[in-house]
Amino acid sequence: MPRLLYINEKFCHDATIVLDSGEACWISVGKKGVLVRSHKHSFWGGLLGSLFGPKLYQERDVYRALSVAQALAATFRPVPQIRCRDVILKAFCTAVWHSSSPARVKDVLNDPALLDG
Repeated sequence: MPRLLYINEKFCHDATIVLDSGEACWISVGKKGVLVRSHKHSFWGGLLGSLFGPKLYQERDVYRALSVAQALAATFRPVPQIRCRDVILKAFCTAVWHSSSPARVKDVLNDPALLDG
């Protein structure tokens, strides 16, 4: 079962979730879009993963990111552990939570069918 390491909505809007595979995903939502990276779940992986980890998803258009978030919210059932006020962060965290590996996260978030609805 995935594990939520943290959600930060005070200074910036980001979260880290450890997947079933043992790798972690860092989700960041800001005024310039959404960025999701994966990294090894360790001290150095967590420290450097948000800077140098492979990008699983990046969207610089906030309106497009909102459209993807709405599609994700309609696709995945809510998770009680994820209590965010930011609807975009909550939708992306929920989609990551329901994925078992970084490869699956990348496939789900970059699926063009999300924007077809």
